[in-house]
Amino acid sequence: MTALYVHIPFCKRKCNYCDFVSYAGKEALIDAYVNALVRELGTKELGTGGPETIFFGGGTPTLLEPRHFEQIIKTVAAVFRPPSRNGDLKVAATSEITIEANPGTADKAKLKALRALGINRLSIGVQSFNDRHLTMLGRVHDSATAKRFYQDARAAGFENINLDLIFALPGQTLAEWKADLRQALELDPEHLSVYNLQIEEGTPFAGKFTKADEEVELAMYEAAIDTLTAAGYKHYEISNFAKPGRECQHNLVYWRNGNYLGVGAGAHSHVNGQRWSNPNCLEEYLSRVASHELRVSDPETRDPRPETIFLGLRLLDGLAQEHFNGFEREVKELIADGLLTADGSNYKLTRKGLYLGNLVFAKFV
Repeated sequence: MTALYVHIPFCKRKCNYCDFVSYAGKEALIDAYVNALVRELGTKELGTGGPETIFFGGGTPTLLEPRHFEQIIKTVAAVFRPPSRNGDLKVAATSEITIEANPGTADKAKLKALRALGINRLSIGVQSFNDRHLTMLGRVHDSATAKRFYQDARAAGFENINLDLIFALPGQTLAEWKADLRQALELDPEHLSVYNLQIEEGTPFAGKFTKADEEVELAMYEAAIDTLTAAGYKHYEISNFAKPGRECQHNLVYWRNGNYLGVGAGAHSHVNGQRWSNPNCLEEYLSRVASHELRVSDPETRDPRPETIFLGLRLLDGLAQEHFNGFEREVKELIADGLLTADGSNYKLTRKGLYLGNLVFAKFV
Protein backbone atom coordinates (compact mmCIF):
# COMPACT_ATOMS: atom_id res chain seq x y z
CA MET A 1 0.00 0.00 0.00
CA THR A 2 1.43 3.37 -1.01
CA ALA A 3 -0.57 5.88 1.04
CA LEU A 4 -3.00 5.89 3.95
CA TYR A 5 -5.51 8.68 4.57
CA VAL A 6 -7.21 8.95 7.97
CA HIS A 7 -10.19 11.32 8.13
CA ILE A 8 -10.87 13.17 11.37
CA PRO A 9 -14.26 14.95 10.98
CA PHE A 10 -14.34 17.07 14.14
CA CYS A 11 -14.17 20.88 14.19
CA LYS A 12 -14.52 23.62 16.77
CA ARG A 13 -16.71 25.48 14.31
CA LYS A 14 -17.73 24.83 10.72
CA CYS A 15 -16.18 27.48 8.47
CA ASN A 16 -18.53 29.50 6.29
CA TYR A 17 -17.06 28.17 3.03
CA CYS A 18 -16.51 24.54 4.00
CA ASP A 19 -18.34 21.62 2.38
CA PHE A 20 -15.98 18.93 3.66
CA VAL A 21 -17.15 16.03 5.83
CA SER A 22 -16.75 17.79 9.16
CA TYR A 23 -18.89 18.42 12.22
CA ALA A 24 -18.81 20.97 15.03
CA GLY A 25 -20.10 20.23 18.51
CA LYS A 26 -19.67 16.44 18.34
CA GLU A 27 -16.44 16.14 20.30
CA ALA A 28 -18.17 13.76 22.72
CA LEU A 29 -17.93 11.13 19.96
CA ILE A 30 -14.16 11.37 19.56
CA ASP A 31 -13.30 8.31 21.66
CA ALA A 32 -15.94 6.20 19.90
CA TYR A 33 -14.75 7.44 16.53
CA VAL A 34 -11.09 6.57 17.18
CA ASN A 35 -12.16 3.11 18.34
CA ALA A 36 -14.12 2.76 15.09
CA LEU A 37 -11.05 3.80 13.06
CA VAL A 38 -9.04 1.13 14.83
CA ARG A 39 -11.71 -1.47 14.09
CA GLU A 40 -11.86 -0.43 10.44
CA LEU A 41 -8.09 -0.63 10.11
CA GLY A 42 -8.21 -4.10 11.62
CA THR A 43 -10.39 -5.31 8.75
CA LYS A 44 -7.92 -4.28 6.05
CA GLU A 45 -5.51 -6.53 4.25
CA LEU A 46 -2.69 -4.08 3.95
CA GLY A 47 0.30 -6.26 3.30
CA THR A 48 3.69 -5.66 4.88
CA GLY A 49 6.22 -2.87 5.04
CA GLY A 50 3.87 -0.09 6.05
CA PRO A 51 2.47 2.83 4.03
CA GLU A 52 4.93 5.23 2.48
CA THR A 53 2.80 8.15 3.67
CA ILE A 54 0.07 8.72 6.24
CA PHE A 55 -2.14 11.81 6.16
CA PHE A 56 -4.47 12.82 9.00
CA GLY A 57 -6.99 15.18 7.39
CA GLY A 58 -10.19 16.83 8.47
CA GLY A 59 -11.95 18.52 9.95
CA THR A 60 -9.42 19.54 12.53
CA PRO A 61 -7.31 16.53 13.55
CA THR A 62 -5.52 18.50 16.28
CA LEU A 63 -8.74 18.47 18.32
CA LEU A 64 -7.81 14.87 19.16
CA GLU A 65 -5.38 14.11 21.98
CA PRO A 66 -1.93 12.56 21.42
CA ARG A 67 -3.21 9.30 22.95
CA HIS A 68 -5.70 9.02 20.09
CA PHE A 69 -2.97 9.32 17.48
CA GLU A 70 -0.80 6.85 19.37
CA GLN A 71 -3.68 4.37 19.30
CA ILE A 72 -4.15 4.84 15.54
CA ILE A 73 -0.45 4.73 14.66
CA LYS A 74 0.14 1.59 16.73
CA THR A 75 -2.79 -0.05 15.00
CA VAL A 76 -1.44 0.88 11.57
CA ALA A 77 1.92 -0.60 12.47
CA ALA A 78 0.38 -3.79 13.82
CA VAL A 79 -1.88 -4.25 10.77
CA PHE A 80 0.82 -3.59 8.20
CA ARG A 81 3.39 -5.80 9.85
CA PRO A 82 3.81 -7.84 13.03
CA PRO A 83 5.65 -6.25 15.97
CA SER A 84 9.42 -6.46 15.91
CA ARG A 85 11.26 -8.63 18.42
CA ASN A 86 11.68 -5.77 20.82
CA GLY A 87 7.99 -4.88 20.58
CA ASP A 88 8.61 -1.67 18.66
CA LEU A 89 5.42 -0.71 16.80
CA LYS A 90 6.65 2.37 14.98
CA VAL A 91 5.71 2.58 11.30
CA ALA A 92 9.34 2.39 10.27
CA ALA A 93 8.77 2.39 6.50
CA THR A 94 6.71 5.57 6.56
CA SER A 95 8.70 8.53 5.26
CA GLU A 96 6.01 11.19 5.68
CA ILE A 97 3.26 11.46 8.29
CA THR A 98 1.20 14.65 7.95
CA ILE A 99 -1.37 16.10 10.28
CA GLU A 100 -3.64 19.00 9.39
CA ALA A 101 -3.95 21.61 12.12
CA ASN A 102 -5.82 24.82 12.75
CA PRO A 103 -4.15 27.61 14.75
CA GLY A 104 -5.23 27.66 18.35
CA THR A 105 -6.21 23.98 18.53
CA ALA A 106 -2.99 22.67 20.06
CA ASP A 107 -0.50 24.12 22.51
CA LYS A 108 3.24 23.59 22.40
CA ALA A 109 3.06 20.55 24.68
CA LYS A 110 0.54 18.79 22.42
CA LEU A 111 2.60 19.63 19.34
CA LYS A 112 5.70 18.16 21.00
CA ALA A 113 3.78 15.00 21.86
CA LEU A 114 2.56 14.64 18.27
CA ARG A 115 6.08 15.11 16.95
CA ALA A 116 7.36 12.47 19.38
CA LEU A 117 4.87 9.98 17.91
CA GLY A 118 6.63 10.26 14.54
CA ILE A 119 4.31 12.79 12.92
CA ASN A 120 6.85 14.78 10.92
CA ARG A 121 4.83 17.12 8.70
CA LEU A 122 2.32 19.77 9.77
CA SER A 123 -0.20 21.41 7.45
CA ILE A 124 -1.58 24.58 9.06
CA GLY A 125 -4.85 26.07 7.86
CA VAL A 126 -3.96 29.74 8.08
CA GLN A 127 -6.10 30.80 5.06
CA SER A 128 -5.35 34.50 5.58
CA PHE A 129 -3.30 36.86 7.73
CA ASN A 130 -6.02 39.52 7.49
CA ASP A 131 -8.25 39.46 10.58
CA ARG A 132 -11.22 40.92 8.71
CA HIS A 133 -11.07 38.13 6.17
CA LEU A 134 -10.58 35.48 8.85
CA THR A 135 -13.74 36.66 10.61
CA MET A 136 -15.67 36.61 7.34
CA LEU A 137 -14.45 33.06 6.62
CA GLY A 138 -15.61 31.93 10.06
CA ARG A 139 -12.17 30.88 11.25
CA VAL A 140 -11.61 30.39 14.99
CA HIS A 141 -8.24 32.14 15.01
CA ASP A 142 -6.76 35.53 14.22
CA SER A 143 -3.50 36.38 12.48
CA ALA A 144 -1.49 36.68 15.68
CA THR A 145 -2.67 33.24 16.81
CA ALA A 146 -1.64 31.75 13.47
CA LYS A 147 1.87 33.18 13.70
CA ARG A 148 2.25 32.07 17.31
CA PHE A 149 1.02 28.57 16.43
CA TYR A 150 3.60 28.35 13.66
CA GLN A 151 6.41 29.33 16.04
CA ASP A 152 5.18 26.80 18.61
CA ALA A 153 5.29 24.10 15.92
CA ARG A 154 8.88 25.01 15.10
CA ALA A 155 9.78 24.91 18.79
CA ALA A 156 8.09 21.51 19.04
CA GLY A 157 10.46 20.11 16.41
CA PHE A 158 8.45 20.30 13.18
CA GLU A 159 10.90 20.87 10.32
CA ASN A 160 8.41 20.35 7.49
CA ILE A 161 5.45 22.75 7.61
CA ASN A 162 2.85 23.67 5.01
CA LEU A 163 0.65 26.76 5.16
CA ASP A 164 -2.75 26.83 3.46
CA LEU A 165 -3.88 30.18 2.03
CA ILE A 166 -7.07 31.13 0.17
CA PHE A 167 -7.38 33.96 -2.37
CA ALA A 168 -10.24 35.59 -4.31
CA LEU A 169 -12.12 36.16 -1.07
CA PRO A 170 -15.20 38.42 -1.06
CA GLY A 171 -13.97 42.02 -1.00
CA GLN A 172 -10.29 41.01 -1.05
CA THR A 173 -7.97 43.31 -2.99
CA LEU A 174 -4.85 42.32 -4.88
CA ALA A 175 -2.79 44.36 -2.41
CA GLU A 176 -4.29 42.42 0.52
CA TRP A 177 -3.49 39.11 -1.16
CA LYS A 178 0.10 40.19 -1.80
CA ALA A 179 0.34 41.12 1.88
CA ASP A 180 -0.81 37.60 2.81
CA LEU A 181 1.90 36.14 0.59
CA ARG A 182 4.58 38.38 2.11
CA GLN A 183 3.61 37.42 5.65
CA ALA A 184 3.65 33.74 4.74
CA LEU A 185 7.14 34.08 3.29
CA GLU A 186 8.34 35.84 6.43
CA LEU A 187 7.54 32.65 8.34
CA ASP A 188 9.63 30.62 5.84
CA PRO A 189 7.56 27.42 5.60
CA GLU A 190 8.76 24.47 3.54
CA HIS A 191 5.52 24.30 1.56
CA LEU A 192 2.62 26.56 0.59
CA SER A 193 -0.79 25.58 -0.77
CA VAL A 194 -2.78 28.44 -2.31
CA TYR A 195 -6.37 27.95 -3.41
CA ASN A 196 -8.95 30.23 -4.96
CA LEU A 197 -12.17 30.36 -2.97
CA GLN A 198 -14.88 28.01 -4.21
CA ILE A 199 -18.44 28.90 -3.20
CA GLU A 200 -20.18 25.57 -2.71
CA GLU A 201 -23.87 24.84 -2.44
CA GLY A 202 -25.09 24.18 1.06
CA THR A 203 -22.52 26.44 2.72
CA PRO A 204 -23.29 29.80 4.39
CA PHE A 205 -21.48 31.52 1.51
CA ALA A 206 -23.86 30.10 -1.09
CA GLY A 207 -26.38 32.75 -2.13
CA LYS A 208 -24.56 35.38 -0.09
CA PHE A 209 -21.46 35.86 -2.23
CA THR A 210 -20.68 35.35 -5.88
CA LYS A 211 -17.43 34.17 -7.41
CA ALA A 212 -14.74 36.83 -7.69
CA ASP A 213 -14.17 38.70 -10.94
CA GLU A 214 -12.11 36.50 -13.24
CA GLU A 215 -9.53 39.19 -14.00
CA VAL A 216 -8.97 39.86 -10.30
CA GLU A 217 -8.75 36.14 -9.54
CA LEU A 218 -6.25 35.61 -12.35
CA ALA A 219 -4.14 38.54 -11.16
CA MET A 220 -4.06 37.02 -7.66
CA TYR A 221 -3.07 33.60 -8.96
CA GLU A 222 -0.31 35.06 -11.10
CA ALA A 223 0.89 37.12 -8.13
CA ALA A 224 1.17 33.90 -6.12
CA ILE A 225 3.17 32.18 -8.86
CA ASP A 226 5.52 35.13 -9.39
CA THR A 227 6.00 35.89 -5.68
CA LEU A 228 6.58 32.34 -4.49
CA THR A 229 8.80 31.19 -7.35
CA ALA A 230 10.91 34.35 -6.96
CA ALA A 231 11.34 33.36 -3.30
CA GLY A 232 12.76 29.96 -4.31
CA TYR A 233 9.67 27.77 -4.12
CA LYS A 234 9.08 25.23 -6.88
CA HIS A 235 5.64 25.48 -8.43
CA TYR A 236 5.06 21.74 -8.83
CA GLU A 237 1.25 21.47 -8.87
CA ILE A 238 -1.47 23.93 -9.86
CA SER A 239 -2.02 25.11 -6.27
CA ASN A 240 1.13 23.92 -4.53
CA PHE A 241 4.64 25.30 -4.04
CA ALA A 242 7.54 23.70 -2.21
CA LYS A 243 11.15 24.23 -1.35
CA PRO A 244 13.38 21.73 -3.19
CA GLY A 245 12.65 18.21 -1.99
CA ARG A 246 9.70 19.26 0.17
CA GLU A 247 6.86 18.36 -2.19
CA CYS A 248 3.94 16.65 -0.42
CA GLN A 249 4.63 12.97 -1.06
CA HIS A 250 1.13 11.92 0.00
CA ASN A 251 -0.66 14.21 -2.42
CA LEU A 252 1.70 13.17 -5.21
CA VAL A 253 0.19 9.69 -4.88
CA TYR A 254 -3.24 11.18 -5.66
CA TRP A 255 -2.00 13.24 -8.60
CA ARG A 256 -0.21 10.21 -10.05
CA ASN A 257 -3.41 8.16 -9.65
CA GLY A 258 -1.62 5.75 -7.34
CA ASN A 259 -2.94 3.39 -4.68
CA TYR A 260 -4.27 4.83 -1.45
CA LEU A 261 -6.50 3.60 1.32
CA GLY A 262 -8.87 5.94 3.14
CA VAL A 263 -10.37 5.19 6.55
CA GLY A 264 -12.95 7.16 8.50
CA ALA A 265 -16.20 8.93 7.68
CA GLY A 266 -16.34 10.05 4.06
CA ALA A 267 -12.90 8.66 3.23
CA HIS A 268 -12.21 7.50 -0.34
CA SER A 269 -9.94 4.68 -1.47
CA HIS A 270 -8.30 3.73 -4.77
CA VAL A 271 -6.56 0.38 -4.89
CA ASN A 272 -5.50 -1.39 -8.08
CA GLY A 273 -8.04 0.45 -10.23
CA GLN A 274 -10.97 -0.01 -7.85
CA ARG A 275 -12.60 2.91 -6.02
CA TRP A 276 -14.96 3.04 -3.06
CA SER A 277 -15.89 5.37 -0.24
CA ASN A 278 -17.20 5.31 3.32
CA PRO A 279 -20.47 6.94 4.42
CA ASN A 280 -20.27 10.69 5.01
CA CYS A 281 -22.53 10.76 8.05
CA LEU A 282 -20.54 10.40 11.28
CA GLU A 283 -23.21 8.45 13.11
CA GLU A 284 -23.82 6.17 10.12
CA TYR A 285 -20.10 5.48 9.91
CA LEU A 286 -20.00 4.49 13.59
CA SER A 287 -23.07 2.28 13.17
CA ARG A 288 -21.74 0.53 10.07
CA VAL A 289 -18.36 -0.19 11.66
CA ALA A 290 -20.13 -1.63 14.70
CA SER A 291 -22.29 -3.87 12.49
CA HIS A 292 -19.43 -4.85 10.16
CA GLU A 293 -21.29 -3.33 7.20
CA LEU A 294 -19.04 -0.40 6.48
CA ARG A 295 -18.90 -0.43 2.71
CA VAL A 296 -21.72 1.60 1.16
CA SER A 297 -21.32 -0.07 -2.24
CA ASP A 298 -19.09 -2.57 -3.99
CA PRO A 299 -15.80 -1.25 -5.37
CA GLU A 300 -16.19 0.38 -8.76
CA THR A 301 -13.77 -0.33 -11.58
CA ARG A 302 -13.66 2.13 -14.49
CA ASP A 303 -11.37 3.28 -17.27
CA PRO A 304 -8.40 4.81 -15.42
CA ARG A 305 -7.20 6.97 -18.32
CA PRO A 306 -9.42 10.05 -17.81
CA GLU A 307 -8.52 10.30 -14.12
CA THR A 308 -4.86 9.62 -14.81
CA ILE A 309 -4.89 12.47 -17.34
CA PHE A 310 -6.70 15.17 -15.37
CA LEU A 311 -4.89 14.33 -12.15
CA GLY A 312 -1.49 14.10 -13.85
CA LEU A 313 -1.98 17.40 -15.69
CA ARG A 314 -2.29 19.14 -12.35
CA LEU A 315 1.45 18.59 -11.98
CA LEU A 316 3.63 21.21 -13.63
CA ASP A 317 5.79 18.50 -15.21
CA GLY A 318 2.72 17.15 -16.99
CA LEU A 319 2.11 13.62 -18.15
CA ALA A 320 3.71 11.26 -20.70
CA GLN A 321 2.14 11.61 -24.13
CA GLU A 322 1.40 7.89 -24.27
CA HIS A 323 -1.41 8.43 -21.75
CA PHE A 324 -3.25 10.55 -24.33
CA ASN A 325 -3.63 7.82 -26.96
CA GLY A 326 -7.20 8.03 -28.22
CA PHE A 327 -7.48 11.70 -27.28
CA GLU A 328 -5.57 13.12 -30.24
CA ARG A 329 -8.40 15.46 -31.28
CA GLU A 330 -8.75 16.88 -27.76
CA VAL A 331 -5.01 17.40 -27.45
CA LYS A 332 -4.85 19.18 -30.82
CA GLU A 333 -7.69 21.54 -29.82
CA LEU A 334 -6.14 22.34 -26.45
CA ILE A 335 -2.75 23.09 -28.01
CA ALA A 336 -4.45 25.36 -30.58
CA ASP A 337 -6.22 27.17 -27.71
CA GLY A 338 -2.93 27.73 -25.92
CA LEU A 339 -3.92 25.60 -22.91
CA LEU A 340 -1.66 22.60 -23.48
CA THR A 341 1.87 22.23 -24.81
CA ALA A 342 4.32 19.46 -25.63
CA ASP A 343 7.43 19.35 -23.47
CA GLY A 344 9.77 16.58 -24.51
CA SER A 345 7.81 13.34 -24.16
CA ASN A 346 5.16 14.97 -21.94
CA TYR A 347 2.11 17.13 -22.41
CA LYS A 348 1.66 19.81 -19.78
CA LEU A 349 -0.51 22.82 -19.04
CA THR A 350 0.63 26.23 -20.25
CA ARG A 351 0.57 29.21 -17.89
CA LYS A 352 -2.88 30.02 -19.31
CA GLY A 353 -3.88 26.38 -18.91
CA LEU A 354 -2.93 26.39 -15.22
CA TYR A 355 -5.59 28.99 -14.53
CA LEU A 356 -8.15 27.38 -16.87
CA GLY A 357 -7.38 23.83 -15.81
CA ASN A 358 -11.01 22.83 -15.38
CA LEU A 359 -11.65 23.56 -19.06
CA VAL A 360 -8.77 21.28 -19.96
CA PHE A 361 -9.82 18.47 -17.63
CA ALA A 362 -13.39 18.55 -18.97
CA LYS A 363 -12.06 17.39 -22.35
CA PHE A 364 -11.08 14.03 -20.88
CA VAL A 365 -14.03 13.11 -18.63
